[in-house]
Amino acid sequence: MSTLCKKHLLVSYTWSISNIGDMGIHSGLLTLFREKMPEMPVTMLNMFKEETENFQYYKQHLPSYHPLFNLVSSPFKCIIGTAPYSDHPFTPEGSARAKLEARWGCFKLEQFRQGCITSFDAEAFADDLLNQFPLDVYEDLKALYPKAAKAFDDAAFVYYNSGTTLNFGRLGVKNLYDFALPYSMSLLIARAKGIPYGIGSQSIDYVAWPLTLVYKQLFKDAVFVYNRDKDSINYLKQCGYEFKENDYRPDTTVFFHRSDEAYADAFMTKHHLEKDRFVIFVPRLPAYIDGKPSDMISHAVSSERFDYQLSQMQAFIEAVTATGYKVVIAHETKDTVKGGLGKTYIYDRLSPTAQASTIYLDHFWTPEEALGVYKRTALLASEEMHSMIMAIGNEVPILHCPLLNVDANAR
Repeated sequence: MSTLCKKHLLVSYTWSISNIGDMGIHSGLLTLFREKMPEMPVTMLNMFKEETENFQYYKQHLPSYHPLFNLVSSPFKCIIGTAPYSDHPFTPEGSARAKLEARWGCFKLEQFRQGCITSFDAEAFADDLLNQFPLDVYEDLKALYPKAAKAFDDAAFVYYNSGTTLNFGRLGVKNLYDFALPYSMSLLIARAKGIPYGIGSQSIDYVAWPLTLVYKQLFKDAVFVYNRDKDSINYLKQCGYEFKENDYRPDTTVFFHRSDEAYADAFMTKHHLEKDRFVIFVPRLPAYIDGKPSDMISHAVSSERFDYQLSQMQAFIEAVTATGYKVVIAHETKDTVKGGLGKTYIYDRLSPTAQASTIYLDHFWTPEEALGVYKRTALLASEEMHSMIMAIGNEVPILHCPLLNVDANAR
């Protein structure tokens, strides 16, 4: 403890601001740190530049959860760049990427990403990603983002946050240079610089070869690797990963307890809701941009499956409102709010009778606002996971409505 207090605990990373679960993860983690180790300074890395909305939100919001909190920009994506031959290339900042290409050539970088590389070359390339490339990236940090470099210099320990960000290759999507490497870079730098590190509450259900050559060594050298579901623990065991310590730890959203009572009271009054006389339903819908699936999960959902899921949502709401209870259709992510997606696919398909007893939330709320209303409901029924985790941590009754395409995050 004394060693930690001389420096700081470095946490990577803050996630999005389009998902109350992502937002609640950090607040819950800082709540836990403040309760258990209040004298320990905590610095979090943010993947975005300081002028972005994401960085500014967390800079203003998170200090209220921990008095010794600091946020630092570490835009690794800007340094690492995109895949060779990408349709949307950009020139990486610094020299680390150019040095990697000079050592291996663009074609070899692409072979490693695709997994069509000899086992010998894969082993050598993995060794580079473990031992040389992270140090090159760190040198770029010193030149371009000195606050981020100093965050590593002053770190007594690097802690990797709850999430699903250490998967690679699910559904054939192999975003190595613009996702997997940026999101694992804090761990790679810690290992290369000899800083103790640990992985907390990660769901891992697939890592494609040859990145396994990197992750197996990275995980083996970690002080601990914790998973937030038993399926991840079993998957890693089946794949032959070795650990100093591997066990279950809950997603840190379970430690999120702050609710906006004023917002909740106003919401209840506006919609004529009575405590314990309404049900909240949180849907999960495929995400679309310009009518096309925008993520790998959406690509994996057939129109027939989607229609079936919509019919089940409608049937559930119709059944609840028939009992005299009201239903609030709420949102865990901005995906179901954008363009009125939730209204079009769920609310507008209800019968007039059910619509009369259903409130459609027409905006994206904060985790604090959401929890305030969750605490007043008779039941939280959710197809998303973090709303339920938040509810469990605050003794709110829940009903999990799993989709057919759930991953380890839901299991």
